[in-house]
This record gives sequence, structure tokens and C-alpha cells, in this order.
Amino acid sequence: MLRRKAADDRGDRFQQWLESLEPRWQAPVRAALASRDQYAGIVERTPTGPTRDRLDGLRVTVDTAVARVADATWRAANASVVAAGLDVDGATAELKAARRRLEAAPQSGPEAEVARARVDALAERHRAMHDALNLAEDAAGRLAEANVRLETLVARAATVALRSGGGDPLDELETELRSVVDGLGALDDALAEFG
Repeated sequence: MLRRKAADDRGDRFQQWLESLEPRWQAPVRAALASRDQYAGIVERTPTGPTRDRLDGLRVTVDTAVARVADATWRAANASVVAAGLDVDGATAELKAARRRLEAAPQSGPEAEVARARVDALAERHRAMHDALNLAEDAAGRLAEANVRLETLVARAATVALRSGGGDPLDELETELRSVVDGLGALDDALAEFG
């Protein structure tokens, strides 16, 4: 009874978290959950035997892919919020003004050195801001791509289940599922480096 209550509480917290996200960030998680549910349905409808056993064994990998989508989405949504709070337009204007002052300054001497150092510092800040913006956008694209791959693999699982022959198609399916999981792990790692 206590385990069931704990699982229900986790499910409720997850649902609250999911609903707290902007729709653009809810979409990849909902798509991954739908793929997981569809995969589970395929496994349940597959006749008992080696194919079903192999497909059932791959549920862990599918679940891992879904968890990685959720993790990467959480990080990407946070990166998006941080990036949205940056004043990129102000930083761009400040950098342009500093460059104009550098052009107007004497070519050498302390004034030129100070102006050059200011431009370098502002340029670095500008690059960092754009890196933050690009990271969030890149993450959204990579999450969408991962979900398409996951949906494709679920469709292939259905084909394998209908054939019930086992063998190579299941090996390929497993390899590609692991590739999706690894790609999502790399995305999550890149987002973790951001903060």
C-alpha cells in the first residue's frame, strides 16, 4: 500500500511539473510518453514467445529514453528561461558602441588599450549570451528529432511483433534504441554543462 502511494505521489508530482512547463517544452515529454505507451501496447498484444520476451526486455531502454527526454527537457526549459532573461539587444548595442569608441580612439596608447579590452570583454559576453540562446533552441530541435526516432522505432517494433520471427530486426531495433538513449544522454550532458 505504501509503495503504491509513493508511486502515485511521484506520478502526481511529475504531472504537476509537466503542466508547469510552457507548451513548447511539454510537447517532447508528452510525445515520448505516448511512444512509451504505444510500445507497451505492442508488447502486450504480441503473442507469447521469444519475440515478445525480447520486446518486453527492451521496455527498460524505452523507459530510459523517456526519462532522458524528461531530463533534457527540464534542462532545456531552464536554459530557455535563463536565456530569455538576458538582455541580448542591450549587450549588442553596448558592444557596437564600444567598437565605435575603439575606432575613434587613437591607434595606440592607454586609451586604445582600455577601449580594446572593453570591446574584448563585451564581445565575450555577447558570445556567451548567444551561446545560451542557441543552446535552448538546439535542444528543442534535438528533442524533436529524438522523438521522431523513438516514434519510428515503436513503429518498427510493431512490424517486428507482427512478423514474430525474432533475430536481426530485434537486434537492429535494440541498437537503434540505445543510439536514441545515448544521443539524449549527450544532449542532457551538454545542457548540464550550461548550468
